[in-house]
Amino acid sequence: MQLDDDGRLALAQTLYKKTGELVDAKNPDSLRAREDAKYKELYEQTGARSFDVRIGDVIVGTYSIKFSKPKDSESHEVLEVENYYDLAAFVTELDADLFRKYAETELAAFADWYLFETGEVPEGCKLVEVVTPAVGKEYIGGALKVNTQAVIDAMRGQLSQGIAGLLEAANE
Repeated sequence: MQLDDDGRLALAQTLYKKTGELVDAKNPDSLRAREDAKYKELYEQTGARSFDVRIGDVIVGTYSIKFSKPKDSESHEVLEVENYYDLAAFVTELDADLFRKYAETELAAFADWYLFETGEVPEGCKLVEVVTPAVGKEYIGGALKVNTQAVIDAMRGQLSQGIAGLLEAANE
């Protein structure tokens, strides 16, 4: 049967939906999730990060393992209020009107502002070191690159006439 544009569109939409289900990496039962698991295991066994994707003996693409970038440990100081009463007394002594302004919002914000402006730690506060731990590279999935024409050529004669026609028309 020869497909017109309506038929090709209906077939393409159906294939798009069903193919989307097969390649959905978030669905642990999908073909893509199973292949991701297979290539991750191959990486863990061999250390290889890239693999040929074949249909029969024909290389039609590559699958590459992806990792996050490692991050170094970071450390910086933050101001922590130890005693709000001491801080309130400090601010009140410094400027009562200023105290009322910051007491209405947040004393800690004042403490941050004061440290920034003067470089001094206000009474009732201390500097605390915050350490963000280092994170090594982590496996985050894979990248599949497929040569469409190579797939069409490798599958020639093995696809239904409708699908073969759709692929050829889409590849023009």
